[in-house]
Order: sequence, then structure tokens, then C-alpha cells
Amino acid sequence: MSIKIQNRKFEPSQSYEKVVDRQSRKILKLLPTFPIDAFDLNVLTEKLVRGSQYVTSITLNLPQRTIKVEETEDNPVSSVVRAFVELRRRIGRFKSQLTRENLWRKQKAESVQENIVEKDRNRELTIDENLGKVENYIRREIYYEVVNGNISPNSIDPNSFVNEVFMEIFARPRPEDRYLDHWVLTVARQVLNKRISEIEMRELDSHIEDSPGSRKQWEDEYLNFFQPDESLHISDLLQDSSIFDPEQLLERDEAESRAQKAIAALPVDLREAFVLYSLEGFTSEEVAMATETTPDGVLESVEKARAILKEDLF
Repeated sequence: MSIKIQNRKFEPSQSYEKVVDRQSRKILKLLPTFPIDAFDLNVLTEKLVRGSQYVTSITLNLPQRTIKVEETEDNPVSSVVRAFVELRRRIGRFKSQLTRENLWRKQKAESVQENIVEKDRNRELTIDENLGKVENYIRREIYYEVVNGNISPNSIDPNSFVNEVFMEIFARPRPEDRYLDHWVLTVARQVLNKRISEIEMRELDSHIEDSPGSRKQWEDEYLNFFQPDESLHISDLLQDSSIFDPEQLLERDEAESRAQKAIAALPVDLREAFVLYSLEGFTSEEVAMATETTPDGVLESVEKARAILKEDLF
């Protein structure tokens, strides 16, 4: 990966350089499936001639696409941070899109081989709309199980397992009394819970222990989570999201990591309700259907989870 950092019409401070380095490393962790020499990152922060504002332009060149973002703020640090935040959001969308395209391509190829004609276009559209949220849910739960020490970091590959879950969704017949979007989440949850239980039992019998290095690598897995625009972000549980002082930004990154670990420590039923409803954007009715509870019960669990998190984090 080629990283090019440019500054124009201002002298970058040490704090600014530290923030740019930290944000660039986050981008590296978001792109594990791309060859390291297949993309380059260009960051340009410039002080505007008029006024005292700064504009940061970031261009990320990938094999399949070029992603460009631009943000203007009153100081260079806040400008570059907002630009990187937007870049991570767009990378998340791009990765979800690639996953969906690959899955549909494989599914349609199998359908052709079996001489199966898809009659209901709405089925494809509905599944497609939910793949991103379901993928996030799967990744989060795997991450939480690793952080809690229930499974070893190398016991399951998130990318491969996500594909496995989606193919299971396509293969299973849907009961007539279940909405398709509810069914997608239900199947994903069932397959995930079964696999986690199998891994736990296997590792318990084998007394498998993971190394500190492998567990440390997984502590940054939450960077792969793409949160829908309408969902509650982790930062909403932390300090004011408008803070862009360099030192506070570094503290906020650390707080984000603590928040993820605090979520991992929640009772499973509270964590699942909180993640699906507050972070992934499913409705209380959808979560209730998948978890076999009631919408009111889901909302009650979400409020309990929020109360525990706020007490732990503040």
C-alpha cells in the first residue's frame, strides 16, 4: 500500500501527524482482503485562502473502485478526522456491496446449473437489503465471543463464515408464516449460535489456548463493522461526538475500544437485543421474531443494556 500525506499552506503539528498516522492504520485494518500492493491512499489537507478553515481530501484507490471524500472544518485535526470517518463509512458500504455481489453471483450460477428459475424478484431484493446488517451482527458476535475468551481467535474466519451463513439462508426453505427479512436474521442467528457452541465444546475437549498476539489482533476487529446511517453509533454512548481536540480524539479511540468490550461483557440476551436493535438497525418486531420474544421485551432489554453500558463507561 502506498500512503501519501500532503499539507499545504500550514505547518502540521505533532498532534496532527499523530492523528493522521493513527487514522491511516485504521484504514489498513479495514482492507484485509485486498493485496497490500493493490491500493494506495492519498491524504491532502490544505488551509483555505479565505478565512481560517481547513479542507481535507482523501482518495483511496482500490482495484474495483476509487473512493474520494472531502471535509472542511475550522482546524486541520477535525478536518482530517471527519474525512477519515467518512472514508471508513464508504469502505464499509463497498465491502458489503462486494459480499452481496459475490453471493448473488454464486447463487445464480447454482440456480442455472439446477435449472431453477427465480420467480420472485422481491426475495432477492429483501435479502440484499438485510445482508449488510446481518453481516455486521455475525462479525460482532464472533468478536464478542473471542474478547470474552469463549473461543480462540483462530477458531473461525469471519469472512468465510459470513459466506457460509448466507448460503445457508439461500438453501433453507422459508416457512409461509415468516416474513423474509425476519427469516434471514433468524437463520443467521441459528447457524451462528450452533457454530459457536460447537467450537466451545471442541476447544474445551482439546484444551486449546490462544496466544496473546492472536487475541490482540482480534481486538481491532470491530473496525470492520459498518454501522447504517440511521443506527445508534457506539460514540453516542461516549463523550460528545463533536470533540476534535487531538488528545481527546486519542482518548476517544481508546474509549471506543472499551465500549466494544463493555458490550461483549453484557448478558447475552441484553447484548443481542442491543446490538440488533441499536447498532444494526433492525426493528423491535424483527428482533423479537428472530429471538422468540416480544417487541416490548426487546425494548426493555435494550434499555437495560444501555443503563449497564453508561454505568460502566462513565
